Amino acid sequence: MKVRYKLWIAMTALILFMGGAFFAISHGYLENLFRQYATAAQEQSADQLARQVAYYYQVNGGSWLGVDQYIAGYLESPDYHAQFISFILRDANGHVLVAAGPKPRSEASDTTTVTIQLGGRTIGFLTVSNRVLQGSPVQQNILQSMTAATVWGTILTSLVALVVGVWLMRIMTNPLQALMKAMQRLQNGDLNARVEISSKDEFGEVARTFNEMSSRLSRMEEARRHLVADVAHELRTPLTIMQGQLELIQQGVKPAEPATLLPIQDEVVRLTRLVQDLHQLSLAEVGKLPLEKVSTDIVKLLERMVSNFEVEADDKGIRLEFEAPSQGPIVTLADPNRITQVFVNLLGNAFRYTPQGGTVRVTVGREANAVRVSVSDTGPGIPEEHLPHVFDRFYRAEEDRSRGSGGTGLGLAIAKEFVEAHGGRIEVESTVGKGTTFTVYLPGNSADTNPLPLRHEKR
Repeated sequence: MKVRYKLWIAMTALILFMGGAFFAISHGYLENLFRQYATAAQEQSADQLARQVAYYYQVNGGSWLGVDQYIAGYLESPDYHAQFISFILRDANGHVLVAAGPKPRSEASDTTTVTIQLGGRTIGFLTVSNRVLQGSPVQQNILQSMTAATVWGTILTSLVALVVGVWLMRIMTNPLQALMKAMQRLQNGDLNARVEISSKDEFGEVARTFNEMSSRLSRMEEARRHLVADVAHELRTPLTIMQGQLELIQQGVKPAEPATLLPIQDEVVRLTRLVQDLHQLSLAEVGKLPLEKVSTDIVKLLERMVSNFEVEADDKGIRLEFEAPSQGPIVTLADPNRITQVFVNLLGNAFRYTPQGGTVRVTVGREANAVRVSVSDTGPGIPEEHLPHVFDRFYRAEEDRSRGSGGTGLGLAIAKEFVEAHGGRIEVESTVGKGTTFTVYLPGNSADTNPLPLRHEKR
């Protein structure tokens, strides 16, 4: 059963239950209120008659003689409107003096007994039964009118509540219906399925989450297709070279000597490095990358790396600069081997694109509780439309550039995943014609939060 029908049944049952409860409570309350009103009217009429009888007793010299005729005349007077069904007048000793109509039951709820007093002395008792109380036509008519009004009011209110409830139910379930349709499209392979976000409540949050999930699945599927195509492209070239070399050797065109086998060995090394990079990248993406974290002085680690790149800088005519705090180490909890690979990839990328006479600068500093390392170059820069994709696998901003000169296209992707595996992040800023800066933020030692002056080393 659909949720919409379940809600409708639940809402209908609730409305009917509340309508019945309202009718029972209101009917009982009105009936009790009428009974209280009738009892008060009867007591008032009985008190009035008791005062008239007491006045007769006083005027008659303290005797009840002839009281029956007095009461008969009083009841027939135009000023009397109580219209008792019956009444009994007793003296102080309980002897019946006057009795009219059927004998009322003293314990019944429709009778009232009034004590007649004169000068603080009890002279008799008056028991009456009023026509407007229980069982009388007046009571029945009034109660029937109130019951009919309550029933019709309950029915009309319930119908209005049902109509409003159905309208609200449709409004509430429409987003869910739209979400179900989008999920069915996604199940059928349409990764572009989206849900229109029309509210900011829980349904809106679910729709927003679904859209994000769908977008992520679409990107992952696109990345998967690109990965398969790129891996096939990367493998095709070395395999073609190896196949060609081996065919020449088999045909006797080339001898099987070290000089002939060297190109094959180079391609095998390249394939091995590609497979290793893909394996490490895959482990990092699923959170399975093994890390041996230790307290690492990032300044000393980078000093050794910069020293290793001095020879390449001299060969290419590139100025290599290193800036770090002049006092105290900057410690971070990291795997030295993985972090070394991150900055080797960043420095290799910087040297690859920096022309002769350019500058590559490595800067270390503190920012709040983070360690900040920047690698800047004065290369051609990256166009703005390519910046969101620089950390994608096999991505190259220059499509016409050869694979040999540009590497495998995995360096920046590996750097990003390794940094995030340490709980950090990496950012890129670039200006066409001026250069590019990659900035790495790593969790720092909480004790090292005070900024220190920088020392400048130029190599």
